Amino acid sequence: MLHRFPDDDPFQQRMQRAQLEYTVNSLAAATSLAENYAGLPFIEQS
Repeated sequence: MLHRFPDDDPFQQRMQRAQLEYTVNSLAAATSLAENYAGLPFIEQS
């Protein structure tokens, strides 16, 4: 979401921007990104 690519057309640029705006403005999207980036919390099974 944060990198620009020289081969992207205007539509791809708008889609990338929309995804970034959604992630910044949505707690659910931000949480999902954080969980996928850092990994889900480890829960030990007993």
